[in-house]
Amino acid sequence: MTLKKKHFRFILFFIILFFNVSSYSQESRLAAEYFRSGEYDNAASIYQRLYQSNNYNSTYFSYFIKSLIYAERYEEAIDAIGNHLKKKPNDIQFYVTEGNIYEKMGEDKKADKAFGMAIDNLDESTIQYLNVANEFAQSGKFDLALDVYNKAIKKSNNPTDYYRKIGDLYAQKGENENMIDSYITYLELSPNSNVNNLVQSTMSRYLGDEDYKILEKKLIQEIQKNPDNIGLIELLSWTYINTGDYNKAYRQITAMDRRFSENGVRVYNLAEDARKAEQYSVATKAYKYIIDNKEVNSPYYLMSVRNYLTVSSDRIIKDTTTNEQDLAEIEDQYKKFIDIYGTNDRSTYLILGLANIEALYLHDIDSAIKLLDNFINLRNISPENKAKAKLDLADYYMIKGEIWEASLLYSQVDKDFKEGELGEIARYKNGKLYYYTGDFEWAQIIFNILKPATTRLISNDAIETSVFITESIGDDSLHIPLNMYANAELLVLQNKYDEAINKMDSINFLFPENNLKDDIWYLKAQIYKKIKNFSLAKKMYEQIIESFPDELKADNAIFELAQMYENIYNDKDKAKELYEKLFLEYPDSTLAIESRKKYRILNGEILP
Repeated sequence: MTLKKKHFRFILFFIILFFNVSSYSQESRLAAEYFRSGEYDNAASIYQRLYQSNNYNSTYFSYFIKSLIYAERYEEAIDAIGNHLKKKPNDIQFYVTEGNIYEKMGEDKKADKAFGMAIDNLDESTIQYLNVANEFAQSGKFDLALDVYNKAIKKSNNPTDYYRKIGDLYAQKGENENMIDSYITYLELSPNSNVNNLVQSTMSRYLGDEDYKILEKKLIQEIQKNPDNIGLIELLSWTYINTGDYNKAYRQITAMDRRFSENGVRVYNLAEDARKAEQYSVATKAYKYIIDNKEVNSPYYLMSVRNYLTVSSDRIIKDTTTNEQDLAEIEDQYKKFIDIYGTNDRSTYLILGLANIEALYLHDIDSAIKLLDNFINLRNISPENKAKAKLDLADYYMIKGEIWEASLLYSQVDKDFKEGELGEIARYKNGKLYYYTGDFEWAQIIFNILKPATTRLISNDAIETSVFITESIGDDSLHIPLNMYANAELLVLQNKYDEAINKMDSINFLFPENNLKDDIWYLKAQIYKKIKNFSLAKKMYEQIIESFPDELKADNAIFELAQMYENIYNDKDKAKELYEKLFLEYPDSTLAIESRKKYRILNGEILP
């Protein structure tokens, strides 16, 4: 045969093969379509043909039998299964199918015999055990599936994965304690994080409060016997987190970190989980553990420093008993870590945090300005980090009263980052500056440009401020009340609280029919919160909720009052009531999502 003929036959073979495969594929799709649409007789006909022409393929046979069952052609299905098992005697899972058919026909003795054949014919093949147990489980015969897995465990040299399957079955049966025992055995045989994730994912769907107590007790007993089994210790830590006992989780996870000489990843993840759950004391402890026990160049050190300082600062600022010494200690902590990392891109967050503490809480504006000026003038700082520093620096200039110096810095960032988030922030802040100084037309132009901003917060704030200006001006061509109110807002920003309150009182005295009453109450409440006069702040919020439920500040007032009940008065029930009111009655509020989250946390839910 010539080379050319051989080449031709080779090509012809693949053309025929391609068309055969294509034909089977088309038939398979057609059969599946018949099956989905309930035309089971047509589906059975095609699946039978595919089964016979594909070397008695078990998958096609399975769909052929299902089609016959749905078409209630039970006798044909039983005959077909008998013929198939003669050709493929190892496909013993079809004995289970046969038993299910006999049950449908009301022949229970024949059904039991078929189920028995499935179990009696099991050999050493893992796939057989899995197939038969799966058939039993899918038909709701969990006890028979368990019998198969228990038989498999006795015969298998590596029974590990069977315990997970058994645990899954007990979960479906609602036998949670048996599920717990099976999963614990599974973890004892295969202690790794992937296995643990599977176990946790399943158990979280089935365990109730009492089950968690049983799980904790059993895990402690097993860990005493197997103190080096990391899977059991991980599961115990997960149990504590799911029951909200972050302190116990902290003890377990830090002990694990020490015992196994880990890099702190578990401790860091715990800190992040605790932070999300607003368990700030545990979060700060966990971050501090990494800072105290890991090297400066370890992977979680810098992130722990940043988050430790952020959470610590937030706690001190929100604490009603905070004094200057507490703030000075945080300032020292920032300076300590800046000394460690130096002044560079890596320490940007630390520099900005220190300036924030100095400017807004220690009222040392000049130190904050000097710190950021020096940072911006360094050569090794990225444009993005310089822009962040410029935005904060502009804020501090505005607090100091150097309005146009602030506007210059905002404009620089806007120009350098026209298409990005930093540019949008700068634009918004410049718009607010024009608003504070009474140039409402120019402020409105900027806010209207920002309505489609990529950052949702900027877009929402721009829309809200624009609507506020429009509603507050009304027919007042002189804008005097709004001018006075905007100036009062600037005075608050500059920490000139008495002047701001006097300015707002003047609005009500000079313009008794003004439409800013709810806004005035809201701004006063913000001042009273800052100076820790919580009873007056509470009174202001309550007046807004009662007298102006349909105004712009109503949802803000509800949220702020809920925060006060949660964090200051420690009245969780009242806080829950207010959070629920907000997301139910103001579903379009930008605070609705956060309120729902707060409500769920106070309700004891563990959020993802």
